[in-house]
Amino acid sequence: MTANTQLDPIWAEHLAEQNAQFDEHGKITTFGHAELERILIKNGPVVTSLTHQALIKVAGSEAQQFLQAQLTSDINKVDDHHAQISAYCDPQGNVLADFLVFKYQGDFYLSFDGSLREPILKRLQMFVLRSDVQLTEVSQELIHIGFAGEFGDLDIQRRLNTKVKHDFESGFISSRHMKDVLVIKVPGPYHKYALFGPAEQMKEAWKKIRDNSDVTNSYDWRLLDIASGVAHITEATTGQFTAQFLNLDKLDAINFQKGCFPGQEIIARIHYRGKVTKRTLRLHLAENLDLNPGDSLELKDEADKTHKLTVLNASSDIFTGTLCLAVGTLKSLEGATGDLTSENGAKVSIEPLPYLVTEEE
Repeated sequence: MTANTQLDPIWAEHLAEQNAQFDEHGKITTFGHAELERILIKNGPVVTSLTHQALIKVAGSEAQQFLQAQLTSDINKVDDHHAQISAYCDPQGNVLADFLVFKYQGDFYLSFDGSLREPILKRLQMFVLRSDVQLTEVSQELIHIGFAGEFGDLDIQRRLNTKVKHDFESGFISSRHMKDVLVIKVPGPYHKYALFGPAEQMKEAWKKIRDNSDVTNSYDWRLLDIASGVAHITEATTGQFTAQFLNLDKLDAINFQKGCFPGQEIIARIHYRGKVTKRTLRLHLAENLDLNPGDSLELKDEADKTHKLTVLNASSDIFTGTLCLAVGTLKSLEGATGDLTSENGAKVSIEPLPYLVTEEE
């Protein structure tokens, strides 16, 4: 199925008017100026359509209890003004998907990578049993766009008439023409937002934002997630890493005081008794490499020792090289001698994240 047949007709027409071009996954490759779109991501403000993402509506009188028993975070803290990051794990504590969890007009919603849409919906439905819970994929009913910029908070306040200042704070736009559009502030290298709403109202929100911003594509938008140290699980990496390996404990996506959830015993044991052996790191490679989620990345140090990492997310950097998030073994990298290089001999730097990965930092 192509991107155009999946899209809400109103939103498909809107994106066509913006000259959006899609790939086979429904992601926008460009709005016609690919090189400019990448450079503009540095400071913004930029806006993009994220309708390739999956969105599951969780409704019913027992929706909150259901999610509380399935996800790693404390769902009781999600309300009309607060969203959160959470994860869905298998019994071994390996992350199957990561979610942006929020409430919209009384129901819970899970936003996550579109490549996992069918398997995650199917797996969640297996555990509904006789509970009063209804799960529905609604990514074409609530349009998802992203907005980010160095002064994005001022644009959100002035152009959309709403204030969401802190990460994961959420609120509706105070305007009759956009009253059903929800704005959520999400982690970013500067002010970054996720917006959800019906197509007609989202067109109006896009227009308001676009008056003072440029467009960017789905792939360059990933640079903002990489810079934020927020790793997203895809079809290629699902079920491969325990929650702490993805730094989810550093993003407040795991609650160690709540009741049981799939993988809770192993995740808690690592937290209380063990040491996290692997972490997600942000790397800058001084060469352009076509890296995809799940790829193996081998680095060499000056002693010719090999250090193996697994790529979670990667994108060409703004001007040169490649920026990526990859899971690596801490002990191995801490013992590296001198500078790291790629297999081709290009320099590789481990860049600081917005949060501490180890207590020694």
